[in-house]
Amino acid sequence: MKFATAIAAATLAAALVLQPVAYAAAPSEQSAASFEQPSQMVQSVANEILKALDGHRAQLRRDPQQIRAIVDEYLMPHFDSSLAADLVLGRFARQATPAQKQRFIHAFKDSLIKNYGEFIVDFHSNMLTVYPTHVKPGTQAASVRTFFTRADGSKVPVLFQVYMTPQGWKVFDLNVEGVSYVTSYRADLAPQFEQYGIDAVIKRLEHGEKPSALNKH
Repeated sequence: MKFATAIAAATLAAALVLQPVAYAAAPSEQSAASFEQPSQMVQSVANEILKALDGHRAQLRRDPQQIRAIVDEYLMPHFDSSLAADLVLGRFARQATPAQKQRFIHAFKDSLIKNYGEFIVDFHSNMLTVYPTHVKPGTQAASVRTFFTRADGSKVPVLFQVYMTPQGWKVFDLNVEGVSYVTSYRADLAPQFEQYGIDAVIKRLEHGEKPSALNKH
């Protein structure tokens, strides 16, 4: 399953739901010496998560809530849940109230962690290869090319789509083997929003329903 692999390795789930950020241009006067490459951010986050996992994997398998704590502490600050939610909601974002959007963000993240938290626990350093980026200070958007190595040795290309904010680089989409997770989830959920409404879809996610897009990959 492609997206399960991506959530695991990127340990970035998960992906979709992260801390809302303020939208603003990156300071053009930022010096090259202080400029963090987006690939450095991805590698740094992966390293921090590995430190949190090492020596605690058995305990984490027994207590999935601790997986949520690791995701919240190390992963969430580097993703933009507000932008990702807007992209997944698509035209329905204009109909959603701020409260509905926040519920959707939390419900979707919880659904991903509940269904695929074990993949995060099984994330090891040899699974991730991050290729260095060479973007110039003042760059507003970039892609970080990575590969995740499965247990059978096969490699899954994952492209992190990032943009610059006052807080640094933020991820808003993952492209797994040429397929955008934002596009997949939007296509999967749009008919449900149309038929049942936003509140009904949120309740289904809150009750642990797995987005069917995850079953297709």
